Amino acid sequence: MVKGSMKHSKRLVLLFLLVLPVLVACNDQPASSERGPIAILGDGDFTARNGVRSGSGTLDDPYVISGWEIEVGTEDTYGVQIENVTAFFVLKGLVIEGASDADGAAIRIGLASGGRIEECTIVGSRNGIQIVSSTDITMSRCLIYGNGRGLRVDGETAAEYRHDIDESNLYNDRSIVYLVGLDGETVEGHTTGHLTVADSRDVTVQGNTVIDGDGIMLAFVDDSTVVGNATGRNTPVLNDNGIHLYQSSGNTVMANHVQNTRLSGIQLSLSTDNEISYNRFAVCDSAVRLLASDRNTIRLNEAVRCVTGFWITGGSADNTIEANVIEGKGLPNLDSNTSVGIFLESGSRNLFDRNGLSDCETGLQIDVSGSANRIVANTIVACGYGISIAGSANEIERNLLSQSPRAVLFPETFTRSITRGNTFRGNVFADNASHVYTNLDSTETAFTENVFLGQSVALISDQGTGNVWTVDGVGNYWRGETLEDANGDGIGDEPVKVYPSGVDDEAPLVSVDPREVGLGILGTLSVEQIALEDGDGASMEIDVLRAVGGTERWVGFRGFPEVLLDGFPGILFEFEAEAERRFVMMTVPFDLDIAFFDAEGRVVGIAEMEALSQDYYGPQDPAMYVLELPAGSFDELGITAETRLLVP
Repeated sequence: MVKGSMKHSKRLVLLFLLVLPVLVACNDQPASSERGPIAILGDGDFTARNGVRSGSGTLDDPYVISGWEIEVGTEDTYGVQIENVTAFFVLKGLVIEGASDADGAAIRIGLASGGRIEECTIVGSRNGIQIVSSTDITMSRCLIYGNGRGLRVDGETAAEYRHDIDESNLYNDRSIVYLVGLDGETVEGHTTGHLTVADSRDVTVQGNTVIDGDGIMLAFVDDSTVVGNATGRNTPVLNDNGIHLYQSSGNTVMANHVQNTRLSGIQLSLSTDNEISYNRFAVCDSAVRLLASDRNTIRLNEAVRCVTGFWITGGSADNTIEANVIEGKGLPNLDSNTSVGIFLESGSRNLFDRNGLSDCETGLQIDVSGSANRIVANTIVACGYGISIAGSANEIERNLLSQSPRAVLFPETFTRSITRGNTFRGNVFADNASHVYTNLDSTETAFTENVFLGQSVALISDQGTGNVWTVDGVGNYWRGETLEDANGDGIGDEPVKVYPSGVDDEAPLVSVDPREVGLGILGTLSVEQIALEDGDGASMEIDVLRAVGGTERWVGFRGFPEVLLDGFPGILFEFEAEAERRFVMMTVPFDLDIAFFDAEGRVVGIAEMEALSQDYYGPQDPAMYVLELPAGSFDELGITAETRLLVP
């Protein structure tokens, strides 16, 4: 790395020798010249005053700007800026230092074609080289040292990504990999500071490592796979996204590990019909961000301690976000790092299905521009606000909203907007300090078939107008309310009054079946029977929910209301292979019996877990199956260390 101030010492001998031959060829100019930034904003600015050593701007005789040592002041945005030109040019042997502006760069090329950047050295700068809305730029043998973006290429068409940038360029001593026009190739095994694939199809980007660099960029790439890569940062460099898909469609991005990104772990911009699955995000600013991107599927990902889990904006529509886990803490003894689990800033007709969210300041937030979306069967536990909703015409169905200070909030809009026509159907509200608060600027919200546990009506604050608590003759279940049902139709004979608005639930439900109500993720699992055999060969059958997917195994009894536990099935967790297993009881409000079985169904560990404990429970030996039942069930059923699970 080149260090030190140009005002006090010359460059390393190697760098001097690198520049010297260029300068001798340029009209015998001095070997080294210090100067300030160069700004060329049109062909007429290619002058000696702006650093041009020679040339006439043609393909065979380009303008040559070479040999300058450029000190960029704190008030300057760029070291060299070339914009809106048609002439051919060469930047060669430049040494640029001090470009610190967050939005700037040492070199910026915009609206240009046919330029060359050769043997330039950038030190002490935040961002290195920007190439914007340009074509056919060649870059070779450049050294970039910085703590932001080393190389950034932006454009609105595939042609604006067709540049010749070879691996002789280095960012923080690691090669820059920039590939264009691939068809069917595999990009594999690079440890690099920058990886771009552009204007390509049917490419496999696999097993690459881009840490403390520019991340992985796919621009105008279709029908490709990005799998098993590691990206993000280990040090506080000011990079952007871990993986970015721009105007790309039909791609699969799976099984990547993304950590500690300054912006998104994975960002989709103007990209459609992609699948983002089985990725793990840790401590990113946002795990996944969709910007003006439609019909994508985001499924089976895990986001731990990210400031925002999934961020949907720019009018993104018709996306499916399903079966993901978003945790604010990650470990029992940590504070939450997640502000919003799912942030729907702007978008419509998106589906949020069977996601697990815990320990977020807000579990799911729908802003004013979020309309006509469906939020179905999610488990939202121990968040400051479970759901915050300012958008309209959304359907919120069969979610479990538990252990939050306020489960549903309609935030005050102070007449700037009206929250209108949302429907809450079949959700379970349990162990919240407040179940629902609707603001003065909300109207026509429908609440039906919901289960309100705890102090029921006392936990509702309906400030809106025109909200209804009975739809098509069906109201809600209010635990703690004494209801008469003379005709046995399951509907109370008298209404339940909902305060402070004083509106009525005209058809309150008298009772509910825990196996039928909307318990989030757990409520989507079907009841099955498994067989156990005791040490004497006698068998028994018990009802369980089989948890075989990542989200299902994560949720267990998290946030489950104890008042619905009587007669509810146990849970059998099934894994793909034997391995060390550890279970925790955070947000589980009752004791559980737990047994661990190996692949042959033999017990390798058995214990009773305490409610809300932050301890880890697990056997010393590897396990493949795990059975949870309410505490005392093992004694009642005779399940011991000699019991054997007849493997499903």
